[in-house]
Amino acid sequence: MAGSAIGLIETRGMAGAVEAADAAAKAANVELLRFERIGGGLVSIRCSGDVASVQTAVRAGSDAARRVTEVISSHVIPGPHADVVRLLKSPLGAEVDTFYPLSTDNRTPTLHELQDMPVVRLRQIVRQTPGARLIGRQVSVANKQELIGELQRLWQKE
Repeated sequence: MAGSAIGLIETRGMAGAVEAADAAAKAANVELLRFERIGGGLVSIRCSGDVASVQTAVRAGSDAARRVTEVISSHVIPGPHADVVRLLKSPLGAEVDTFYPLSTDNRTPTLHELQDMPVVRLRQIVRQTPGARLIGRQVSVANKQELIGELQRLWQKE
């Protein structure tokens, strides 16, 4: 990704993140990649483009967000590795409060599909599945294999 960059701005609250995204998009020719609610009221926005544009966008976005809320951090990564770009654009780096449907055809995911899901998504599915033995804090601390085991147990009833 020669000549490209990724920009990140992290704010306290969504209002500052929206203000940052708007200012960043207006200040330079960048692609806004996504918002991500990190937790504890923190929100991150991501953008990409050529290095100079991303630097301009992140600076403008940070300045605009500061007028509305606290900017926790901002950073530009020039020439990111392709895997980093893919990770930042991917829904697998998912927002904790985003709902991802199991599938478009309402079928139960295969074991391989479950193993490819991030733990945060598996936790979400367990919480949304009636009859789960894992509840509350148990879901929050369960590892991937425990979550997959619980889902397999639940779906064997069907």
